[in-house]
Amino acid sequence: MLISVEKIIGEAIDEASDDLRKLSAAIHDNPERAMKEYKASDLLCNYLISKGFSVERQVGGLETSFVASYTSPAGASGLCIGFCSEYDALPDIGHGCGHNLIAISGIAMFLGIARVLETCRVPGVVKLFGTPAEEDIGGKIKMLDKGVFEGTDVLMMLHPTAGYSGSWHSQCCLEMVVEYFGKSSHAAMAPWDGINAGSASVIALQILGVMREQLKPDWRTHGIITHGGSAPNVIPAYSRIEYTVRTSTERDLGILRKRVLRCFDAAALASGCTHKVTEAFAYLDNQDNPVLGSMYEELMYKQYKVPPVRGVGGSTDFGNLSKRFISLHGMFDQAGTGVPNHTVEFARDARTEEAHKRTIFAAKSTALIAGRCLVDVDFWNSVKHAHKQKHLQ
Repeated sequence: MLISVEKIIGEAIDEASDDLRKLSAAIHDNPERAMKEYKASDLLCNYLISKGFSVERQVGGLETSFVASYTSPAGASGLCIGFCSEYDALPDIGHGCGHNLIAISGIAMFLGIARVLETCRVPGVVKLFGTPAEEDIGGKIKMLDKGVFEGTDVLMMLHPTAGYSGSWHSQCCLEMVVEYFGKSSHAAMAPWDGINAGSASVIALQILGVMREQLKPDWRTHGIITHGGSAPNVIPAYSRIEYTVRTSTERDLGILRKRVLRCFDAAALASGCTHKVTEAFAYLDNQDNPVLGSMYEELMYKQYKVPPVRGVGGSTDFGNLSKRFISLHGMFDQAGTGVPNHTVEFARDARTEEAHKRTIFAAKSTALIAGRCLVDVDFWNSVKHAHKQKHLQ
């Protein structure tokens, strides 16, 4: 049965490969930042509609989100398999995280499982969630809060990087915006009459820089001053910092958050400013299902004959989904060049034929795992048991 499922999935994805290559290139060549992915969303939705699938747009209150779905001819009483696509780009770099490939990998896996449901007459539903703004506001978190993923039994997605893994434990990530409010004055004629908000931001980053000496090895803090003043001869009355805090666990995130907030408080006190901290969103650490991840790594090793990577940093809003659902966030080696994410070189590699081939293979492998969940009761029971045990820890 598994051999036939593998064949069905392979044929379905191979038939779409040329179309997916064109979609990937079009998204890559027209990078759109978070919440502005209008062209990418339309391209993906229109393609799915052209193949006869039902597509609901603007779900969860997000303009560029969508959900495509297909129900087996045997009915919806079986599993509901969900896949995620991302398609937002980075500022300046473009698709330096390969989201053009994530976009088409989601479609490929969706097509593969839809074909299995159709051909094998296995009861069930497959859904593709178009999830915008992973690089910014965390579109999946917004959709999760709106109940968009409810009813899904398992969620899977793929992500390119330098190496592969089926057990990527991402970092928790908290985004903050810090604003300091002072008093303007002429910097030469009466600087003593001013309260320097620009200095407050500088002091804050200096304190945080010193604090790093006492941080745990897996803790990260980093940020930039986005507004420090408007003219050199005016004491700035306003400044703004965008800051990120990362840890490996949700518990540690709470601890580090308090320490960082005290640094911002101290800078306000030292400069005489008032300040405001806005916490934008928090990505939680990703926890792949160990049974799904093990099968994924076996398939990757069989293909590439190299071991999986461990200890890769970074954060994702998919981590929040992994806290609620059985999930797999499979990492695959984008082009075999060893280039890290969020670089111009990674963006360049994301458009290559080699990257496309590797994306297609990873999509076939992940769809095969999803197919096994559908047709192998013992395997699915082991997946559920592993999920329960992991979340009891």
